[in-house]
Parts: sequence; C-alpha cells; structure tokens
Amino acid sequence: MQFFYSNDFLKLDERFNLQLLNILLRYKYAIGMLNGGRIGIGAQMLGIAQGCFDKTIPYTLQRKQFGKPIFDFQGINHQVSRVATQIECARLLVYNACRLKEAGLPFVKQAAMAKYFASEVATETTSKCIEWMGGVGYTKDYPMEKYYRDCKIGSIYEGTTNIQLNTIGKHIEQEYRGKD
Repeated sequence: MQFFYSNDFLKLDERFNLQLLNILLRYKYAIGMLNGGRIGIGAQMLGIAQGCFDKTIPYTLQRKQFGKPIFDFQGINHQVSRVATQIECARLLVYNACRLKEAGLPFVKQAAMAKYFASEVATETTSKCIEWMGGVGYTKDYPMEKYYRDCKIGSIYEGTTNIQLNTIGKHIEQEYRGKD
C-alpha cells in the first residue's frame, strides 16, 4: 500500500510519530518523577534508620551484663559508632540530592546514591539494633522488628538497588568519558 498511496502513508506516518512522541514525553515525565521520588525514599529510609537507632541506644545504656551497660563494651560501642557514622553519611547524601534538585542542577546520580545508600543503611541499622536488643528486639514490645520489616521496601520501590547502581554507573561513565 505504501508504494501506491504515499500521501496516505505520510499521514499515517505523521500520526505514528506523534503517538510515539507522546509516549516518549510521558516516559520522560515518569522517569523524572522517579528520579525526584528517589530522594523521598532516601529520606524515608534515613528516618527509619534514625528512628530505630534512637529507640535502641537508650536500651543499650540501661541493659546491664556483667555489671555494666552493654553500651560500654568495646565491641558494641564500635558497632554503634559505625552505624551512627553511616546514618550521618546517608543524611548528607539525601541533603545534597535535595540541594541540587532545589537549585535546578542535575541531581539524578546523587538521588540514586542517596536512595541506594540510605536503603542499605536502614537495613544494616535495623538489623544491628535488633542484635543489640537481644531477644526482645524481635518482639512486638519494641518497634525494632517493625522498623526492620519496613526498611525492606526501600531497596525495591522507585527502582531496585541494582537499578540505582546502574544509574550511578551510567552517570559516572558519562562524566569520565566527557573528560577525554
């Protein structure tokens, strides 16, 4: 048909191109929303990590083993210090991604980093907090078990952990290829 009715084919082709353009614009809009949403997920995961940490540390200061608070044992103290440092790093990544987005600067790589790292930190923090609480950390008497369950979604929605790593890697490649 296209050989004989080239004008009709052109009209069909124009409609197809407009539909394709419409789909691409919607896709670009959706991806843009995901990129911004990743900052929100990072903030959510940061809140879970910080909340769990804040509920656990007083317990480690009160609970005694061998006559002293478990917080005073070097092994626990080092783990607490490490987790606190990771929470602060996640906070800075989230704040930086927000700052870039609000300034209208490119932020996709930083949003992916914030979401990825904050999700990892939330998982690590809630797991450690349950360990520090001992057996009661698994009970519904304390919120740690809920924090632990809630943080799992952070590595799934708005792009899985592997998608975040793909996004970060793609942006790093673009940055360094542009330097050649």
